[in-house]
Amino acid sequence: MIPRSWLCAPAFHAKLLDKAIEASADIALIDLEDSIPADRKADARATLVDHFREPAGVPVAVRINSLATTDGLKDLLFVLDHAIVPSVILLAKANLPAEAALATALFRERACPAIEVFAIIETVSSLWSLRTLTATPPGLSGLVFGAADFAADLGVPPTVTDLRFVKQEIALAARRFGVAAIDSPCFQLRDRAELDLETQDARRLGFAGKIAIHPDQVPLINERFAPSPQAVDDARELIAASERDRASAIQRIGDRMIGPPFLKYARQVLSSAAPVRRR
Repeated sequence: MIPRSWLCAPAFHAKLLDKAIEASADIALIDLEDSIPADRKADARATLVDHFREPAGVPVAVRINSLATTDGLKDLLFVLDHAIVPSVILLAKANLPAEAALATALFRERACPAIEVFAIIETVSSLWSLRTLTATPPGLSGLVFGAADFAADLGVPPTVTDLRFVKQEIALAARRFGVAAIDSPCFQLRDRAELDLETQDARRLGFAGKIAIHPDQVPLINERFAPSPQAVDDARELIAASERDRASAIQRIGDRMIGPPFLKYARQVLSSAAPVRRR
């Protein structure tokens, strides 16, 4: 199952993995990029060894700096040279398909093919590279929206500008290429209503999860990106009805006419209701 909640913190946050477990986050996201000052990047890399010294008890992702920068290349090589194997590597300010292909090729060379690559779409350039794709980049498993950086790149306020048009493009591209779409964090830490609004909007657009920047945000994200008990019951009813009468592709259940698209969605609901696999 695709992780719904990604609890993010700087690499220096020694208790991130414990916090992720306590908050029931689906994945812990260690950040080497924006939250780390330029003069402390090397120190941040070194902390990865401590984070991965023992089994984490929760899947771990690492956001590295842009591969168009020296720090991004150092981040990736540090992971490879120290045999650090996160579940996911997030490529900041990604340029597709080249950077996803580069990371994937290096993981395969070092016999780490299980590491998934997620590209962060957070600049006009990265969105444009996404628009020009004609096939799924090798090794790409997901797209992440970086709202704050995208707004800054446009020269507009990060917290008040409507960037829904970008989210729609990311969601459509993710569906087109068969990868996951993960939404940007809600930056209003204590505004539950705003978090709920953003999360439900992302879910309606087709996103599969959302980044959290505080443990208190995790439960609501998990709830909104999981199907309701009623939705699960309805999905089971539809599938059971279709299996009872295989002679007809169109069936009537109550006041509803049910065909193949409804069954396809029902199977997706049951799949998304499965528990997230833990290490």
